[in-house]
Amino acid sequence: MTTQELVEQFIEQGRKQGMAQGTIELYEARFGPMPPALRSAVEAMRDLSTLRKWHLLAGTGTRDDVHDAIAADPAGRSS
Repeated sequence: MTTQELVEQFIEQGRKQGMAQGTIELYEARFGPMPPALRSAVEAMRDLSTLRKWHLLAGTGTRDDVHDAIAADPAGRSS
């Protein structure tokens, strides 16, 4: 693996972690503490497009919408 590939991988990992943390913070600002199972699923998710979808939903949807979306797309895509 080249240095450039390592840097790109590191940047991508940072984006995912930042999006996950932002999703948790947004959820908690709107709905209170995030249940541990949901928090674990968000933290484990490695698909950036899914994290973005969840983040937008945390900001615009209902608590039930967020719970349903995360439950329907568990961390099985977190590789």
